Amino acid sequence: MCFRPAAITTEITCPKCGHKNPPTATVCENCGATAEEIMASMGSAPGMPAPPGAPGMPAPPGAPGVPRPPGAPGAPGVPKAPPAPPKPPGQ
Repeated sequence: MCFRPAAITTEITCPKCGHKNPPTATVCENCGATAEEIMASMGSAPGMPAPPGAPGMPAPPGAPGVPRPPGAPGAPGVPKAPPAPPKPPGQ
């Protein structure tokens, strides 16, 4: 079996005219678009992290707060008074 890696294309396609440019080109050889325009339209490459503040990115977690000291135990509750005894019948 042959386990050769997949072919990797190093050409950069111009988003304005579709011309395939070499990776060292600073402008499109066909229409003259600048490298900044080409790179801006490409976005981030797959597997690469998005630039900071990109839409859809969750905010980083905040620092944990200072822990509170343990509170004093509460005083015991007052017991309820017993219910009144039932009245005898006929009174």
